[in-house]
Amino acid sequence: MELQKAISERRSHRRYTDKKVFPIDMKEILEAGILAPSPKNRQPWYFHLCGPIRKRLIVDVLQDKIAEMQAESTTVGSLPISLRAIEECSDLVLVYNQYSRREQGYNQNRWKADILSIGACVQNMLLAAHSKNIQSLWICDILFADKEIGDLMETADELVAGVAFGIGTQQDLPQRPRMELHKKLQKSG
Repeated sequence: MELQKAISERRSHRRYTDKKVFPIDMKEILEAGILAPSPKNRQPWYFHLCGPIRKRLIVDVLQDKIAEMQAESTTVGSLPISLRAIEECSDLVLVYNQYSRREQGYNQNRWKADILSIGACVQNMLLAAHSKNIQSLWICDILFADKEIGDLMETADELVAGVAFGIGTQQDLPQRPRMELHKKLQKSG
């Protein structure tokens, strides 16, 4: 698939069928992630591919978090939609920053560089999935329960994102509006 076409056609899918993604496809998607650029070749990411039991436990944690937030009259935003996507998807990948809570002398500049690198890693995975006709969703709502999920996963590392992969129920989603380049571009002489 031609790169520009893949970038422009990729969509975030929030509904999935019960069809499973083949393990070889998931391996290739994760391998695409680790090919992302990172300053000084730090490669700050690592993944946890959640099996069905762990995924179910994460769903339970997120359901509890929604109930807790609603009891406190806190807005839950799109968390219920993300929760449904996690329940339905074939594979859930948690993406962690392996340095932010471990590295001596870790600072804001390193954190920014690592987060940008992890973003590139996730984007590589999303594009690799799209090239295989596997749908995906980059989930940040999972961060509402980062502490609880960390306890469940037995890690103190920084959870940066969740990514759902599966066979979407709707193959051709409309493109969401994007601002034109001239509205996002500043030039200087």
